[in-house]
Amino acid sequence: MNLSILSTNFLIYVCMIFSALSFYVVTTIYKLGPKEKPKSKKALLGLTKQNRLVFLFSLIISLALAVIIYAFAARFTNSSIPSSVVLMCLPFTVMTAVLLISIFYKRQMRTASGCAFVVALIFSLVLVNDYYHYFETIGQVLGISNARLYQAGTDDVTINYNEPNNQTVLNKASIQNAIYNLSHKNEKGNLYKLNIPGTISHFHPRNAYVYVPPAYSTPARINLPVIVLTAGTPGTPDNWPGAGLEGIMDQFAQSHDGITPLVFVVDNTGSVTNDTECVNSPRGNVETYLSVDVPSYIKNHFRVIDSPQHWAIGGLSMGGMCSLMLTLRHTDVYHYFIDLGGEIGPEVGSRETTINTLFNGSSQKWASHQPALLLKTRRYKGIGGFFGGGNQDAVNVTQAQSQLYQESKAAGIDAVSEVVNGAHTFNVWAQTYKDSLPWISDRIGATQCGPSCL
Repeated sequence: MNLSILSTNFLIYVCMIFSALSFYVVTTIYKLGPKEKPKSKKALLGLTKQNRLVFLFSLIISLALAVIIYAFAARFTNSSIPSSVVLMCLPFTVMTAVLLISIFYKRQMRTASGCAFVVALIFSLVLVNDYYHYFETIGQVLGISNARLYQAGTDDVTINYNEPNNQTVLNKASIQNAIYNLSHKNEKGNLYKLNIPGTISHFHPRNAYVYVPPAYSTPARINLPVIVLTAGTPGTPDNWPGAGLEGIMDQFAQSHDGITPLVFVVDNTGSVTNDTECVNSPRGNVETYLSVDVPSYIKNHFRVIDSPQHWAIGGLSMGGMCSLMLTLRHTDVYHYFIDLGGEIGPEVGSRETTINTLFNGSSQKWASHQPALLLKTRRYKGIGGFFGGGNQDAVNVTQAQSQLYQESKAAGIDAVSEVVNGAHTFNVWAQTYKDSLPWISDRIGATQCGPSCL
């Protein structure tokens, strides 16, 4: 189940199987001609008028179906999707047309066409997944995680704490500054799976994850800062481990004496199709879950710093918007956010549709959840955030990042913004999250970044 579906070899193998099977099916079907002896070279090749019409019909069906899937995906995810997705869908749509033709035109090819259809579907999904980096392994596609289940008794955060001498005292207070002799600083951390129930919100989340840094296994005890991460929509908490979260955190820990914040990946939708926008609505009381249930569970089960100055929340796409919105609305819980590829505010269509669907028709509730309006009407002290995105993101995403960054600065927020090369994919989000770590870890007091983060 650990087979990588993002590797070049896997893509090549699937492409070879698809190519061989589709070539056999297509050439067999389209070389159908009249039973009598061919009278021309065109007839010998199967290029009869009837076959040309069938070929034209299948081509139209293939392109139309690809465009329909593209339009449906854009509407379903409420986001801009690159036009290249149409090409990624073509293997599936072409074989769909071929399957329909074989059912009505040459029934003896139904089995082979059906097999080609399945392989084509897999090939198209692999192409889309390779572009977005949505799942990393077969196990993640099937909902199977290699992470160990979190067990009671593993919640003692233990690190080797010593009073710093004069040479190790730096200007900014952080856990790393106070620790200079960790015996486990070169070891890797652990990723655990756990269940964070919706005790107050009654929200029904999927499994969450927690990254525990190497410093967990050392003799002394100390509380750690916290980062809470969420995915986008359609999405799942598995997306963060699939994007290489554990490797990113291990690399960061190895360069910071084994110390990182405790990182929790939690659910913000409940299912792939449930776009909650992280508010309390008929789709689930997700705002209460993320601002009450999750912090309460973490504080009751892990040794963490209670103060909101040491808590950050982050996310990608819809989750990025959520992190900003929740920080602005719940400064008693989170003081820092990581907004990666987030849009301007909660939306599930037009403004009217959003108000009716998520806010029970209340324009006032809608306005109170709009980051841009909150930033214009309030001043924030002791709040900070990191905006990250790709230079090939949709226009509405890049405009949102630029606008919200400027308005955050104007509202007194300690904010930074980064744009890297790429589109709205996990390649960009993994890179921007990795780049945000030194800054956010410095701000919440786990490690020190140095002059580059000031």
